[in-house]
Amino acid sequence: MKTIRIRYTILALLLISMIYACKKVDLSKISSDAWNPSLAVPLAKGEFSVYDVLEKDTGDLIVIDQQGALALIYTSEKVLLNAADVASLPDQNFNFSESANGIGAPIVPSYSGTQTFNYSEIISLANPLGADLYDVDFKNGLITITTSTTLLHDVKYTFSFPDLTENGTPVSRVINLVYGGTVPQIGSTTINLNTVFADLTNGPNAHSEINVNVAVEITGSGNPIIGAESVDFSFNVANMEYDLVHGYFGMQNLFNAMDTVDIKLFNNFTSGSFSLINPSIDLTFVNSFGLPVQIGINQIKTKETTSGTEYPLTGFPPTFNVTAPITVGQSSSSTLSLSTSNTGNLNTIITPTPKSLIYDVDGISNPAGQAINFVKDDSKLKLKGTLNLPLEGFATGFMFSDTIEASADFDQEFVESVMIRLNTENGFPVEANVKVLLVDQNYSLLKDLTSGTQTLIGAAPVNSAGKATTKVQKINDFTITKAELPLLSNMKYIIFEVDSQTFQGNQGTIVKMYEDYMFNVRVGMQVQGSVQF
Repeated sequence: MKTIRIRYTILALLLISMIYACKKVDLSKISSDAWNPSLAVPLAKGEFSVYDVLEKDTGDLIVIDQQGALALIYTSEKVLLNAADVASLPDQNFNFSESANGIGAPIVPSYSGTQTFNYSEIISLANPLGADLYDVDFKNGLITITTSTTLLHDVKYTFSFPDLTENGTPVSRVINLVYGGTVPQIGSTTINLNTVFADLTNGPNAHSEINVNVAVEITGSGNPIIGAESVDFSFNVANMEYDLVHGYFGMQNLFNAMDTVDIKLFNNFTSGSFSLINPSIDLTFVNSFGLPVQIGINQIKTKETTSGTEYPLTGFPPTFNVTAPITVGQSSSSTLSLSTSNTGNLNTIITPTPKSLIYDVDGISNPAGQAINFVKDDSKLKLKGTLNLPLEGFATGFMFSDTIEASADFDQEFVESVMIRLNTENGFPVEANVKVLLVDQNYSLLKDLTSGTQTLIGAAPVNSAGKATTKVQKINDFTITKAELPLLSNMKYIIFEVDSQTFQGNQGTIVKMYEDYMFNVRVGMQVQGSVQF
């Protein structure tokens, strides 16, 4: 399968752009001292294939299958979920306060010995979605431990974190407070989380908890212990970032998203009906979360070109399950394909010349219930919406116009008339009825060159399979009389008004576009002059 890029929107009507190549007739080549009263001048000729009329700079993709048939492909991509939308770790503070008596210190009038008192606390890590977190492989973050005591003695705090490991070794930190005669005594230390792995399953809830063992060693200074002295500490956990998180992220609504696929096929047209018999829509979800998601498809619709009328798709499935990858670092791709066979009206909502395809979806995590999920720091859920339009069908009444600058600077004294001949040989099953108007700088009509609408390009007939079988030749002559020649001096623009249809489009004849279609054009000019002696 080959792919190329298309500039204009419907391949058939690109034929008109070939006429536009002859935008300026250089009549200045005709000298006033010409001896031949009749002078024929070839202006342009060429043979055009699909590749000649397709441009590569605007992003509309044409796909050519193995049989040479053409299809337009329109896509739009949107990120539905980022890692932070599912698993984020906000800054948190944990404060613990005990009394000397509460940790087991003796109440004595004078204390001179050394004794260690042990107890434990639990840090419960919160997250916005309320997920059950099983483990976290941190890549950034800082725990600041602050201690305070009103004991009139030396105090040594030892904090052990059996659930936090650095290179396999449990994390521990020590704060020494040496009594200097004033209270409260305050000290602090930090734990850099960038090399820390946290196992959060060892608390009473088996998720989201860090056990902390605290040893308070009191070395007496001879002062009393009355039992009411404070033995406080706190944890400030900030700037936490993870490389990988495992947990259960619940069954909950994760997002609601709406996106639009622009259909440039119809952008240049002011009216017309285009019936495609085999359109399809692919909604491809690429998931790098270890998290299955059920997509709710709320609406799919097209929007009409001029009136803004919307046409909803019917018959599509209301939900679609997106699978999750098994291995961290991989992605799982799930595609919902919609066609005329599994929807109610896909081909008809394309018919009213839409400019856009709009879809509205939402997502629920873990539709089957409890599971072990994982989130990598770069996990994403992306949606690629693709509208596939095989160029197979029929079109009628497609109208558009174009205006180009033009001028004719030549000596008119010895010119009696000018005839421009357009000779086309068309292998595409599309005809074009064209009106060519010469206007001045104010767009006032100087001359209707075609004297109304003429069929400048004839449609090639097709066989029962919809493929063009032969080329159709059309010769069109346009004459400018001597009396009309002064009008050319005021000509500023040429306006083309085009009305086109596929071969027997008004009868519903199906045509297909193929890679091997060709179009030939020859443009010439004949000047009838008066002989100068």
